[in-house]
Amino acid sequence: QNELRRIYGMLGNINLHRTDRMTMAHGLEARVPFLDTEFTKLAMSVDPARKIVDKEAVRTNSRGREKTFLRELFEGPNSEGHSIPQPVLWRAKAMQCEGVGEDWVSILQRRISTLVSDAEMDEAHLTYPVNTPHTKEELYYRRIYDEHFHGMEHVVKLWEGGGRAMGAAWKSEMYTREGLKDVNLLSHALQDDKEAA
Repeated sequence: QNELRRIYGMLGNINLHRTDRMTMAHGLEARVPFLDTEFTKLAMSVDPARKIVDKEAVRTNSRGREKTFLRELFEGPNSEGHSIPQPVLWRAKAMQCEGVGEDWVSILQRRISTLVSDAEMDEAHLTYPVNTPHTKEELYYRRIYDEHFHGMEHVVKLWEGGGRAMGAAWKSEMYTREGLKDVNLLSHALQDDKEAA
């Protein structure tokens, strides 16, 4: 429950801020129904034991994994007979940046590793003593930030733990600063069927 409150309290600084900028840049206005105040009260009133993640269920991609309570609400057909295919409904939870494509993050990281040298990474603490980047991806973005806002690094308030997996509990077995350790968890049976066809 405390973790939920922590993440909820940071949404305006990271996720919602990013969503607003990305949608408004294209003349769109996003709606976030799960952040409706009444829905939030309801979600916070659910027994925290129902929200506890079973590590074995995450590993085996089964009931008890993240958001099981929510997933169960969408099992079976709706009033119009439509249903979410089980492999999609129960696939691994992905962060916003990973959900856009199972291999997008690894492609990005491979590309950035060609643009940031090991020597640059070793010197990062000297080049950027304030909010020092911890990964090549962070260093790459920091370099761009510094080109446009040199001397303003003290203005940026980092989310504790930093990195792509900002919402993940630190010392997580699933995530590193660079994101999900095993992106293969994002695949699901419908993709296998498509590839076989």
